[in-house]
Amino acid sequence: MDSPDIDVPENGHFLWDWFWELRETAAAGFSGPAPISNHELAAWVAITGNVVRREEVRILKAMSSRYCAEIDKESEAIAAREAEH
Repeated sequence: MDSPDIDVPENGHFLWDWFWELRETAAAGFSGPAPISNHELAAWVAITGNVVRREEVRILKAMSSRYCAEIDKESEAIAAREAEH
C-alpha cells in the first residue's frame, strides 16, 4: 500500500513511511481495518530491523487509531448515502 501524497514535515516523514508499511501487514477486522497491535508492531520491528523509540510507538499507534476511526466514519457516511437511494 503506497502512502497518500500529503505534506509531511521532514522530521516526521520516516514515521509516515513506517505507518504505511505497517498498514500493509495489519489484519483487517470484521468491520474494516483494525488498529495496529503491539504484536504486529513487534513483528514488524523484528523483520525490518528498525529501531523504534517508545515515543515513536505511541505516535504510530495513535496514527493507526485515527486512521481506523476515519475509515469507520467514511464507511458510515457511505452506508448512509446508500440508504438514501
